[in-house]
Amino acid sequence: MENVILRDLSIGYTIKGGKKAVATQLNGIINGGELTCLLGRNGVGKSTLLRTLSAFQPALGGDVLLQGKPLSSYSDQELSRLIGVVLTEKPQVRNMTVSELVAMGRAPYTGFWGILSKDDRRIVDESIQLVGIEALSHRQVQSLSDGERQKVMIA
Repeated sequence: MENVILRDLSIGYTIKGGKKAVATQLNGIINGGELTCLLGRNGVGKSTLLRTLSAFQPALGGDVLLQGKPLSSYSDQELSRLIGVVLTEKPQVRNMTVSELVAMGRAPYTGFWGILSKDDRRIVDESIQLVGIEALSHRQVQSLSDGERQKVMIA
């Protein structure tokens, strides 16, 4: 597992007439394969940091290094194979089973048409098993509790 390195990272937003920094000069290492907890009061930049680390928004300054390379140097396709994010928001999904939604996670590997190979199907089944949601695999996503839905998104 690779580490994520923060080097003089500044996070925030681009607004009319300039930039609004939420936090500056962040330095540290997030160790791959370990659970990392991010705690802080409301409004101190936790969500902004997570959005920056997942490349949903650009850093205002400094670097986020993933596999020794700046996050900004990766293509969207490369990032889709390296970063997975589970948000607290409910996905607006209707008439789709858990298995079908988990299979959508194979999109970076299936090409333009999204046709799953036998290996892709095996990986989907394995992901469902690893998260322990086999009993949910044929349920409709909209029928799940928040906790069940988050497990599905992890798979």
